[in-house]
Amino acid sequence: MRSASVRVVAALALCGSWSLTACAQSPLGPVTGEVSFHTRSADLGLGYTWGTGVLTYGGRTYPFSVKGASAAAVGYSSGDSVGKVYNLQRIEDFQGTFWALSGEATVGRGVSGVLMENDNGVRIRLDYTRSGARFAASPSRLTVRLLKPSKPATESAHPAPGAHS
Repeated sequence: MRSASVRVVAALALCGSWSLTACAQSPLGPVTGEVSFHTRSADLGLGYTWGTGVLTYGGRTYPFSVKGASAAAVGYSSGDSVGKVYNLQRIEDFQGTFWALSGEATVGRGVSGVLMENDNGVRIRLDYTRSGARFAASPSRLTVRLLKPSKPATESAHPAPGAHS
């Protein structure tokens, strides 16, 4: 009898943890893409962040640039971010300013995460690894601009010998 009770409790605990995980992600909406990018931040009271990255959406990749600002930050750090994109319905909705409340305390190397949202309802949940020495606790914004993809390596700016224009 006791082993049956232990199994029921274990099953309920597993179901409960699964439903909590499912509920925790459902407010973000459906996962529609992934991002990865590299940024640098330099701060002396006010902060500035810049970098480049790649969005994977609808089976294609889209390069983008990021730049942003934060208040109440001191130091320098750089790092790599990876994350999931939620509620992206059209590629045009990815561009814009994402807002987040963020904090960072990096001395040497650190790992953290942040949730950002833009005016189009697109959300990004990031996990990032930073290195440097930076302390920040403030609202921050990050402006994303899609870049034109570079030309494929097979195209050439010079016509082949004997080709006529």
